[in-house]
This record gives sequence, C-alpha cells and structure tokens, in this order.
Amino acid sequence: MALLTKKSLVNVAIGAALFTSAVSVVQACSRLIWDTENHGVFVSRTMDWMVETHPTIDVRAKGISYRGAESGEKVMMWTSKYASILTTFYGKAGIDGFNEAGLAANALYLGEESSGKYNADKVQLENSRVIPYFLDNFSTVKEALAGIEDIQIQLFSHAGSKLKGHYSLQDASGDSAILEFINGTWKIYHGQQYDVLTNSPEFSEHLNNWDAKKPTQQSQYASDYPLDGNVGPAERFVWNKYMLAQLQEPSSIINGLAKLDSSTYKVPLDAANRLVDGKMTGYATQYTLTYNLEQKELNMRYQYGDVYTQFKVDFNKLNDGKNYSLKADEQTNVGDMTSQFKQQNGVMAQYRINSIE
Repeated sequence: MALLTKKSLVNVAIGAALFTSAVSVVQACSRLIWDTENHGVFVSRTMDWMVETHPTIDVRAKGISYRGAESGEKVMMWTSKYASILTTFYGKAGIDGFNEAGLAANALYLGEESSGKYNADKVQLENSRVIPYFLDNFSTVKEALAGIEDIQIQLFSHAGSKLKGHYSLQDASGDSAILEFINGTWKIYHGQQYDVLTNSPEFSEHLNNWDAKKPTQQSQYASDYPLDGNVGPAERFVWNKYMLAQLQEPSSIINGLAKLDSSTYKVPLDAANRLVDGKMTGYATQYTLTYNLEQKELNMRYQYGDVYTQFKVDFNKLNDGKNYSLKADEQTNVGDMTSQFKQQNGVMAQYRINSIE
C-alpha cells in the first residue's frame, strides 16, 4: 500500500475540488481579442487551472475525418477542410487554436453548460471536440454559427466527472461571437463588441455588470478609477474590458502581441490556487496564448510548477500536409520552437475515422 504524503493528500483534495458543482468556486481563463487598424486581429487567452493539464500543441493537416461523439443516434462526422494549430487539454480535448483561413476558436470553463434532455433529432458533438470542429470546417465566424444550428452538445468526462465550457470565435475580419449551450439550447452573442470572455456566470450577466461599472467618459480611464481587481471571473471581465479599451494602435505585430498579452489578466499562482475550508477558491494562470490571425505565429508563456518559459511556433512553416506535435509544458521550450516539433499524430487522432493518404 502506497504511503500518502502531505503533498499527495493536498493533490487528492485539489482533485476532489476540481469537479465541484458549486459554480462560484470554479473560476478559470480569460480571452481577449483586439482588431487593429493596420496590423490585423490579435487574440490572447489564459488557461487558468489548479493542476497541470499537460498541454500539447498539435499541428493538424486537412483531409482527415473525425467522429464527434462516442454515442448517439446521429453523431457528427466531418472531414477537415482546413489545416490548423491546436492547444490541447488532458490528452482528450482541444481548447484553443486557429486555422489556415484565419478563424480562431477558444474554449473556457462555464459551470452552467448542460446538454439538456437527449434529442435524437439533433446531431451529437462532444464538447471536447467543439474547437477542432470549428477549426476544421469553417473560415469565418458567420460560417461557424451557421454550422451549429442542429447540434446538441455532449459533456466529456475526465476522472469520472464531466467538464463544461463555453466558446468564443473570431476571424481575420475582426468578427467575434460568444456561444453558450445551456439546457439543450444555444445562446449566441455575435458582434465585434464581444471582445472579452471569462467564466461563470452566463455571459449576459457579465455584459450587465460591465454596463454598470464601465467608465462613462474617456477621461475616467485613469489610474484613480475605482476598478474591480480580484481574481473572480466577474472581476476579471471588468478588468479585461477596461484595459483592452485603452490599447492604442501597435507599431508592429510584435508590439501588438506585447500590448495585448500585457492587458490580459493573469491570476497569480498563490493568490487563488489553494483550498479554503475544503473548497478551491480560484484557479491560477497556467499559461497564456497570444497570436495574430494574419501572422499565424502562436506564442505561449508557460508558468506553472517548476516550468517558467516563453516560446513561439510558426504555423505557416509547419503547414505542409503532415501532422506535428510538441509537449508544451517543458522548460526546454524557449524561443522559436518551430523546428523542434515532431512529426506525429496529436490528441485528435484518437477520434479519427480514417488515415491520411
């Protein structure tokens, strides 16, 4: 029988808290987009979680067919039209990425997501595969929104419990959308104004909260403005909207990446990622992704456990009809890691229904 050390007992407690049904406890991730006048659309998102998720970055060729769920009378099947780069989660899900056409998609935790009663008339798609489905099939936000009308979302499980989320889309034109699947129904917010996403509660409540707290005139964007600043999703939403509104046209793509990354709220490692009275109070930022939809270089800053590093990947150089993968949580990932990707199948290969010719 293995001995349980103090560290392992803490890990067990954290694991138990991971899937708590108390929505107010589960707080993870921020996503921002910035449509600039001369340098295209920038995207930044944090991945906030309480344990290592062992992400990989997978470059996926087009022309591969996938199964969208493990059960259901009508299961989504598709063959990818576009190559893409995908950041993965727990070896089961794709949570962020962009494709060669300039569509980007992000998944963030939302405790309110629910499949509702099973509908045999709907096509079934597990939420672990929603992001790859978008990236594989669509080039614009409008196309993607038209492609979900008859879809019912299933929740995927990890360690015996179901994980939930909501989704953001953005494309190279600056178009944006937020999608939530609650009680079997899609709630969609479509427009460039939807440039920030965090977590629970539902998106409509964040919009109302921002309307109540945002500055009413430009002069109020100043250091003495009373701004929400704690790590909860409601506070992060207001904070991100406030900072994003102050960004000025970048002088270059690199300058734009730096500006948006600096504006994206990072939860300090020890400020939230701990148990209080047996409950997780919040999730610390494990990594940040930042990219430009014209340049198509993915930048990751990983800062968790004993890893603290920053690197980039040039998707254009790896988009050659082959599949590549890189473990994203390695300290040796520094600088330009494009040449260090290995030619191999990634996480989505487990859902394939054919092979590359």
